[in-house]
Amino acid sequence: MEDPEEVHQLRAAKADPARFAPLYERYFADIFRFVLRRVQHRELTADLTQQTFLKAMLALAKYEPRGLPFRAWLYRIALNEVRMHWRKKKEVLIDLSLREVKGLSEEMGLDLDATEMQRVAQAMSELDEERARLIELRYMDGMSFAELGQVLGIGEDAAKMRTHRVLGQLRTYLAPRK
Repeated sequence: MEDPEEVHQLRAAKADPARFAPLYERYFADIFRFVLRRVQHRELTADLTQQTFLKAMLALAKYEPRGLPFRAWLYRIALNEVRMHWRKKKEVLIDLSLREVKGLSEEMGLDLDATEMQRVAQAMSELDEERARLIELRYMDGMSFAELGQVLGIGEDAAKMRTHRVLGQLRTYLAPRK
């Protein structure tokens, strides 16, 4: 479902790049938090966020909504910027707060104590980058499956299937040990 205000802002920005500011202001905080969670450094986050919006503004003429929010397109650009950064550094950072681990455990149908939540965080750290990003985008950034699919370049059904597979993998890892 398209937001009429967003559609108006997009049309205005496509006609005149100087009118991109309302979109920038509307989504800056979301994209900044998204990037900060992945790089853990405020100056680097500011740089990558600015790069995200610059690329978005330069590519805006090519943007087609396809029934998904502009925000998902921005997340995809931001994720690519973060990936390029880590590829250059040859590192990956996955940092989960206790609140996020608790939310993920609730989604998995598990009632976990503090020790078990540490096991969830440990299980997350053992996922490969692609699976960890999928869980982060869905549960830490609160993306719908449609947005998740757009950000990752896959269909909505594929996003659901991959998410459920990763949750199954985490459940297996967290199964009571004998």
